[in-house]
Amino acid sequence: MATASRIREVGLRRADRHMLELGGALTEQRLTLGMSQEHVATAAGLSRRRYGRIERGQLPATLRELDVIAAVLGLELSARLFPAGPAVRDAGQALRLMRLLSHVGAGLQHGVEVALPSASGRFEQRAWDAMLFGGNERTAIELEMRLRDVQAVRRRHDLKRRDDPTDHFVLLLADTRHNRRVVREFAAAFEDLPRLRRSDVVAALQAGRHPPTGLLFV
Repeated sequence: MATASRIREVGLRRADRHMLELGGALTEQRLTLGMSQEHVATAAGLSRRRYGRIERGQLPATLRELDVIAAVLGLELSARLFPAGPAVRDAGQALRLMRLLSHVGAGLQHGVEVALPSASGRFEQRAWDAMLFGGNERTAIELEMRLRDVQAVRRRHDLKRRDDPTDHFVLLLADTRHNRRVVREFAAAFEDLPRLRRSDVVAALQAGRHPPTGLLFV
């Protein structure tokens, strides 16, 4: 399972790279327009020293500052977020997942944050929350703590199942009033995932058998 410190380091390295790339783009545009750093800094409401450090990628700039600088230079900043791998799980998420996996008996093995196979020409950053192995079969497990955008959740899972077909798939949902209400209201979105009884799943795991595909509240 990915640790908070390791993922934080990844994020910091990305931030440093992004600031260098943005600083280079600002410098190139400023020179193309024949503007001085003093002129851009004044127009953006920044000190000359701060703006110079932003251009050199030495100072983390706020999105507000970058948007203003971009406007001064006739540019427009575009910021988007993309799925890029496993998120840091909080204690509640990890506890629910590990409680279930603690029942895995002889005949099965399990792993957490199991990466999907890389596709040709593309480095795969997605991972299953957990995977059961045994008897030449695999069971993929995904855990959702709070259902919000049901369509987005199902689309993410379906894409994983398409790109890494497994013999079984279990969707774990935190057993909360909110999640049960969402599942009732959007029953059609989960019709391919029969409700599983915890006692049946635990019995299968303890016996070293794969649980059937379905949805389980934990």
